[in-house]
Amino acid sequence: MSELTTTEQQLRLALSMSSMGVIHIDYETGLASADQQAARLFELPPGQQVDRQTVHAKFHPEDAPAINRHVAESLDPNGAGEFSMEHRIIRQNGEVRWLSIRKKVVFEERDGKQTPVSSLLAAVDITHKKNAEDSLKRSQETFENLVQNSPFGIYVVDDTLTMRYVSKGAREVFSQFKPIEGHDFEEIMFTLWREDFAAEIVEHFKHTLKTGEPYQAPAFVENRNDTDQVESYEWEIERTTLPNGQFGVVCYFYDATEHEQVAESIRRREQYFREMTDAAPAMLWVTDTDHSCTFLSRGWQDYTGQSQVEGTGIGWLEMVHPDDRDDARRVIFSALNQRKPFEHDFRLQNADGSYRWAIDAGRPKFGSKGDFEGYIGSVIDVHDRHLAEESLRQRASDIEASESRLRLAAETTGFGTYDITTTGSQDIWSDELFRILGLPPDGIADENRYEMLVHPEDRDQFREALQQSMAADGPDRHSVEFRVIRPDGETRWLVDTGRTFREGIEQDRHVVRRVGTVQDITDRKVFEQSLQRAKQTAEMANRSRGEFLANMSHEIRTPMSAILGHADILNDHLKDPDNLLVVETIRRNGNFLLAIINDILDLSKIDAGKMDLQMQSVRPDTIVGDIRSLMDVRAAEKDLPLKVEFAGPIPETIRTDAIRLRQILLNLLGNAIKFTNDGEVRLHIRYDERSKLLNFDVIDTGVGISPDKLDTLFEPFTQVDSTSTRSYGGTGLGLTICRRLSHALGGQIDVSSQPGKGSRFTLCLKVNASGKLVQPNLNSLPAVEKPQPEIQLSTSVLVVDDRRDIRYLAQHFIEKAGSTVYTATNGQEAIDFIESPDSPPVDLIVMDMQMPVMDGYEATTELRRRKCKLPIIALTANAMKSDREECLAAGCTDYTTKPLDQQKLIQMIARLTT
Repeated sequence: MSELTTTEQQLRLALSMSSMGVIHIDYETGLASADQQAARLFELPPGQQVDRQTVHAKFHPEDAPAINRHVAESLDPNGAGEFSMEHRIIRQNGEVRWLSIRKKVVFEERDGKQTPVSSLLAAVDITHKKNAEDSLKRSQETFENLVQNSPFGIYVVDDTLTMRYVSKGAREVFSQFKPIEGHDFEEIMFTLWREDFAAEIVEHFKHTLKTGEPYQAPAFVENRNDTDQVESYEWEIERTTLPNGQFGVVCYFYDATEHEQVAESIRRREQYFREMTDAAPAMLWVTDTDHSCTFLSRGWQDYTGQSQVEGTGIGWLEMVHPDDRDDARRVIFSALNQRKPFEHDFRLQNADGSYRWAIDAGRPKFGSKGDFEGYIGSVIDVHDRHLAEESLRQRASDIEASESRLRLAAETTGFGTYDITTTGSQDIWSDELFRILGLPPDGIADENRYEMLVHPEDRDQFREALQQSMAADGPDRHSVEFRVIRPDGETRWLVDTGRTFREGIEQDRHVVRRVGTVQDITDRKVFEQSLQRAKQTAEMANRSRGEFLANMSHEIRTPMSAILGHADILNDHLKDPDNLLVVETIRRNGNFLLAIINDILDLSKIDAGKMDLQMQSVRPDTIVGDIRSLMDVRAAEKDLPLKVEFAGPIPETIRTDAIRLRQILLNLLGNAIKFTNDGEVRLHIRYDERSKLLNFDVIDTGVGISPDKLDTLFEPFTQVDSTSTRSYGGTGLGLTICRRLSHALGGQIDVSSQPGKGSRFTLCLKVNASGKLVQPNLNSLPAVEKPQPEIQLSTSVLVVDDRRDIRYLAQHFIEKAGSTVYTATNGQEAIDFIESPDSPPVDLIVMDMQMPVMDGYEATTELRRRKCKLPIIALTANAMKSDREECLAAGCTDYTTKPLDQQKLIQMIARLTT
């Protein structure tokens, strides 16, 4: 027993020396007793028994359910009989303490059952530990929040150079890396920056991580690899301890890109300002609010010899002539006190020691809030003007004496003069002015009467010019044209030209005199009006020419359509070779006539500025190859070799109008073959890469051209001589069109020739080349389109045309394709046919646009107004682009021209009725 007591005493001693308290609970009595330490923790009487509920009452309400659950489980005979946990208790003063407890229940077998009889609870106060853990947790959360939510550029890498924490501001810079946390820092740097720069950054991070030495980088401006944008940053790094206790590196950076751009802009503006002020002919200066000079341009130093330092403050005043200094100081500082502009003349010392008259002008400058910031101004040398004015003043008497002679000269030349003063002196009008105004010469000079003679429609303009000339800050000179109605009712055109003289400065400035001349310009005005009428007549004639050409196109194309169409029909019906030859002759000459009218229309469109170019990228060798294949047949007919030569590589593609370029070259080569009977025709192509010029030389060994004819060669309707037309044919329009087309394409055509030896025509184009230079390939022709299979129609078509031949021709083509055709001779008949309930239904209308009674434009518009939805194909002999637009505007669905193209017409009908 003594040994047990000794052991118990030792145990109690150990417990007393530790911070652990023990509570013994007796479940049979429901009482609990606490040792000294436990009593202190639970605020219980030491060594006394208390109800166990007294202990339970100490539990924190939020922890009580968990404690009770553990207690119930420990009292279960089938359970472990013990548990441990951490929970809070509330002391009497409201203080909350954290305890770590361990409880052991003792069971006895009673009536064959395990019954809890007592338990031992050991408790340790861990409040300090819990507070430390909470503080650490809050510190870590605060650290993460400070970093991650910061709008500034902050990020932290760990000891493996892995991104751990990244601020909101840094995420914007590293936006392409998602997620950024956990990303390799080195990979990010090498992605953003050039390799050597990225390696330098990484090395600085490693050094700081290893040694703990912070690093502050100088501001840099670099080109980012990922965005190809120039950016500027200022950054610094230092070693830090992470929440896990390991070292890391925190980087603070500032995006100075915008700042750098602003700074660069300011530097450029400052440089521009200095260059501008240095180059200015005036001497520029700036002062502060006390009118102390803070800036003098280089012009001041060059003019006066005084340095920038010597002239600042009020040092500049030393360069003013001693006799003028007080007056200059008074004027300038008086303006300063009133914050008003000033202008003052004084003598200024030159670098060679001499004095010259200068004018100093300044104006106040104010900040955005209206606060006064000083003056800015300039000094200009007016010495020569000052001497001239002095000379004028000295000669004033001489001028006064000569005024009478001047008036006499003005009257002799038809000028009336006036001299109006504001000083009370009598106004003076010359006799010639009275005569011009239709007034008696002995009248009184009266400006009001002068104004009342002005035509009512011109009076406001006259008054405004007069008021401006008499304003204190108005112009020195004036000139105004207007009409007057003389007392006898005659209307005359006059021009009043004069000069206004003013005295004083600023608010004291006022008009003292106005002198001028009045001239009758009625004859000139009549001439100008005749010119205007002539211009209108010319414009009307130009419009008439366009209308004539359009009408001529219609009148020629319409019968040509019938001629060529019926020739095609005959060709299908004839077998005899002689008859076929006759038909071919009709077709060939018909096409020749059609080419003539096309040339005339092309020339008209070029003259009217209505030639539309379709610019696109094309291969020049493809165009040349296409032209050669077309002209080989023409050359072979005359047994002439046609040679195509390239002087080296050419651009792979050029941007031009391929159709117009082909038109020029076909015309030049056609002429060369036409006027060459022996020898050869050559097309020589060369490209100058330096000047971007592509040259086409068409060279022949033909009849040549005499030098005196070269100047008129490109005139319209001109041949080199009258025999050319008889021998070779042609209208003389081809070369005219070629030259004007070459100008439209940005080029020029030149010619050199010798009679009997041949000619050289050179087309030189300034080309917009793209791609590399390539060796020409004349085989790069576009694929030849396969013949289209014959189209079979199963529609009903209404053909409307006043010409029986055209109706028959269109009907023949359409019926041959399998359709049913109905006809009408004018627009009104077409409307009646469509509207009549007895008419058979039709699927499409072919409408001629020029017909008697009602033309196609009016008929189409009316059909659309009556809700007719049928496709309408406009048929016209006009070939202008505006004709197509006019047809579509009237409501037509599509458009085709005469002569009728059978295949094109059938394809159009098939497309619109499918």
